[in-house]
Amino acid sequence: MMKAKIFSYKVDGVKLEVVNDSFKISKSFDRKAIITQLKDAIKDENFKIDEHSLDYKIVDGQLYIEGLVVENQESKSIGFTSGK
Repeated sequence: MMKAKIFSYKVDGVKLEVVNDSFKISKSFDRKAIITQLKDAIKDENFKIDEHSLDYKIVDGQLYIEGLVVENQESKSIGFTSGK
């Protein structure tokens, strides 16, 4: 059984700013640096972020990243046998 947790991470400093009545945009940000901060925020050594599950949400102009953290799986070796 593979265990998972969900998370929501508020990305401080990344908010939409009004350009005009029909357009808002944020300042530029380093997405990889934010993912690194997010990984540092997950303190549980038995779990890691599933980067394929990441979803970027904007709530009241504020950026949030949501997704899954999944249990680390021990790698299993696969052996092949051949018979004659």
